[in-house]
Amino acid sequence: MTPSSSLTHIRDAWEGWRKDVPNEPASEGRIRAAQIHAVARFSPLTMAANLINAGVVVFLVREEANPFVLAAWALTILAVVATTTRAWFLRRGRKPRMHASARAIRRATYHAAALAALWAVVPVLWFGSVSAEDQLVIACLVTGMICAGGFALATIPSAAYAYVGILAAGSVAALLETGNGYVIFLTLLLLAYAWIVVQSVANSSRLFSERFRAEASLKERGEIIELLLNEFEQHGSDWLFDTDAGFAVVQHSARFGEVAGVDGQSLVGRRIVDMADEETGQALRLAIAKRQPFRDLDIQVEIAGEPRWWSLTAKPLVDESGWHVGWRGVGSDITDRKLASQKVVWMARTDMLTGLPNRTRFRELAALRLETARRNGNSFALACLDLDQFKAVNDTLGHPVGDALLMAVSRDLGDLAEQGVVFGRFGGDEFGMVMSDFARRADVIELARRIIARISRSRTIDGARITVGASMGIAFGSGENDTVDDLIRNADLALYRAKDNGRGVVAVFDDTMHQEAEERRLLQEDLRAALDGNQLRLAYQPIIDIRAGAIVGFEALLRWQHPQRGLLSPDAFIPIAEESGLIEPIGAWVLKRACLDAAAWPKPIRVAVNISPAQFGSAMLLSHVAQALAASHLPADRLEVEITEALFMNQMAESGRFLADMRTLGIRIALDDFGTGFSSLGYLTRFPIQKLKIDRSFVSGSADPENRRAVVEAIVGIATSLGFVTTAEGVETAADLAWVRELGCDQAQGYYFARTLSAEAVSGFIAGFADEFGGVGSQAAA
Repeated sequence: MTPSSSLTHIRDAWEGWRKDVPNEPASEGRIRAAQIHAVARFSPLTMAANLINAGVVVFLVREEANPFVLAAWALTILAVVATTTRAWFLRRGRKPRMHASARAIRRATYHAAALAALWAVVPVLWFGSVSAEDQLVIACLVTGMICAGGFALATIPSAAYAYVGILAAGSVAALLETGNGYVIFLTLLLLAYAWIVVQSVANSSRLFSERFRAEASLKERGEIIELLLNEFEQHGSDWLFDTDAGFAVVQHSARFGEVAGVDGQSLVGRRIVDMADEETGQALRLAIAKRQPFRDLDIQVEIAGEPRWWSLTAKPLVDESGWHVGWRGVGSDITDRKLASQKVVWMARTDMLTGLPNRTRFRELAALRLETARRNGNSFALACLDLDQFKAVNDTLGHPVGDALLMAVSRDLGDLAEQGVVFGRFGGDEFGMVMSDFARRADVIELARRIIARISRSRTIDGARITVGASMGIAFGSGENDTVDDLIRNADLALYRAKDNGRGVVAVFDDTMHQEAEERRLLQEDLRAALDGNQLRLAYQPIIDIRAGAIVGFEALLRWQHPQRGLLSPDAFIPIAEESGLIEPIGAWVLKRACLDAAAWPKPIRVAVNISPAQFGSAMLLSHVAQALAASHLPADRLEVEITEALFMNQMAESGRFLADMRTLGIRIALDDFGTGFSSLGYLTRFPIQKLKIDRSFVSGSADPENRRAVVEAIVGIATSLGFVTTAEGVETAADLAWVRELGCDQAQGYYFARTLSAEAVSGFIAGFADEFGGVGSQAAA
C-alpha cells in the first residue's frame, strides 16, 4: 500500500466514524460489530498490560515526579483498567452483538485516544527527568505500547490511528526536549515505526473487512443453497446422489428411493449401471469410463414391472492427490416427457386417420427395405394405389363418410398384407405399398389385383351403399442407382397409365412412361411461355342454319403455334394446361380474343366458346366472361358458351349457379356432346339451356345407321318439345347434311362447309358463303 492510499484509507475511516452514513448497507453494521468484538476479546490482556506498565512507570519516576501528579495519573490508569475490565466481564456471557452503529466506532476511537493521551503524559512529563537507564526503559515501554496497541486496535482503524498518532506525538515531543545528540535519528526511527504500524493497521483492517464480507457472503450462499436443497428435496422431482468410482451409490436423497420403487429404503451399494437396460446401460458405462462430466444422459430402467426413463447428470470427484474417487450427480424421472416425445414422433410418422405410416414414415421404411434388398440381393417393388370415384363419395355423402371409407380400405390393406409387405398412406385417397423378397414379378402383380378386387367390393357405411374402384401403378427396383423417390415417381407414372387405361387395373412402369412424362413436363414449361410469346391462336368453324341457309355463328377452336413442334391441336396441350393450372389464364385469353374477333363480324353472327372442366370450377370464370364482353363491347347475346354434358352432370350444383349467372348477363348456353351421357334428362327442364349439340358420333359415326337415326330423332324430339335449338356436329358430306336435315336438325357444322378458318379468313368466308352454299337454305326449305 502506498502512502497516498494509506492517507486515503485514514481519511475514509475518519469520515466513517465522524458521522453515520445514511442508507448504508446492512452488512456495514455487521462489520462494525465484528470489529468491536475482535478488539473486546483482548480487553483483559491489554488492560493487564496497561496495569503492569503503569506500575513500571510509577517505580521509575517515583523520585523525580510530583507525587500528586503521579498519583492522579496512576489512579486514572487504574480507573480506566477497572472500567474496561468490568465492562468485558459483564458482556462475556452474552451473545456477541450482530450489529453496531458508527457511533459505537466513535466511542471506541474516543476511548483509544483518551488512553493514548494518558500514556503520552509519561514521556512528556517524566522522560527528561530520569536517568539514562530509566529513559531506555521508558522508551522501550512506549515503543512496545505503540506497536502492541496499534495491532490490538487494528480491526478499528480509526481507533488505532488515534492511539498510535497521539502516543507517537507525545514521544516525539519528549525526545525533542532532551537535547540528546541522537534526537533527530531517534525521532525519525520512531516515526518510521509508527508509520509501519499505521500501514499494517490499514492492511489488517482491509483484510479483516474483506474476509468478513467473504465469510458473510459464503454463509448467506450456504443458507440459500441449503434452503434450495430442502425445497428441492421436498417438492422437486429430481434427486441427488453420490457414488464411488464404480458408480455404486454411496449416499442419496430420499427422492431417489421413491422413484426407484424402494421408498424409505436405502440404495447404498447398488450400482446405477445395473439398474439400466442393456442398451442405455452400455451408454452409461461408456460415459463413466471416460471420467468426464456428462449431462442429460437418458437411461431406461424397470420399476415395478413398468419401463421408466431417468436422465442423469454427474461430474467426477477427485481427492487431494487427484485420484478419481467417485461421482456426484443429479437425476430426474423423465418418463412422462419421454412418452410425450415418443407420441409426438409417432404422430409425426403416422397417418392419424388410418393408423398406417404416413408419407414421411413410408419413405423411411421403403428406404430401409430397399437398402436391405440390395445388400442381400433380393427383389424389391414399390406401388402407388389410388381410389376411383372417391371424390364423388366426399361430395355426395360428406367427408365423415369418406373418412370411414378410407379407414375401411386401410383395414382391407392390413388383411392383405403378406410377409415383406408394408402399406402407407400418402394423403387423400392415395396409398403406397412396398414389397420385397418375392420370387417373381407376377406375384406382386397378382397381389395388386387382389388388392384392387378387395377394395372394389361394395360396402355399407352409415347406411349408404358405397362402391369405389382402385388403380395401381408398380415400379420394380432394377438398379443400384434407384432411390425411393425415383421409385415413387415411377410408380406414380404407372398409376397415371392405369387410370388412362380405364381404371381398376394394374400398370407396371417402363421407360416410355418416363419419356412421356418428361415430354409433358417440357411441353408444360413451353406452355407457360406461350401466352407471353403470342403463340396461341384461335381458329373458327362456321355454324350454319340449314333451314335459312345463313351463317349463325362460329365456334372458336384453340391452336398453339409451337416454335419447334408446329401447330398443335387442343388435345395435345389442354390436358397439360388443366393439370398445371394454366387453363384459367388461357381460358380468359380465349374468351377475350374470341369476343374481340366477333365484334368485327356482321350482326347477329355469334361466337361459341368451349369451357374446360378445369376452367369451369374456377371462381373467376364469371369475371373473365364479363371482362371479355366489356373489353370487346360485344353484346352478350352474341356470345355462346358451350359446356359438355358430362361436365354438366358431374358438377350439376356449380352448373346451376353458372347457368343462372350467364342468363342474367344474356349469354346463350349450349350443351355440347349431347347424347354421350348416362344420366337422367330431367335437368333439361330445370336449367336455362338454349341449344343441344348432337355429338359427331351420331352424325357420321361407324355405328348402325338405324341406331344413330333413333338417337338423333329422340334428341330432336326432346329439343323441339322444350324449345331448344339443335346443332349437328361432324357434317362432312352432302349426304350427312341431307340426313340431319331430314331428321329435323336446325343447325349444322363440319368440314362440309369449311375446315377451320383463321381469324383473318372469317370475313372472306362470310362474304363468299352465299355464292358457295346458297343452296343450303333452299334445299332445306324444299
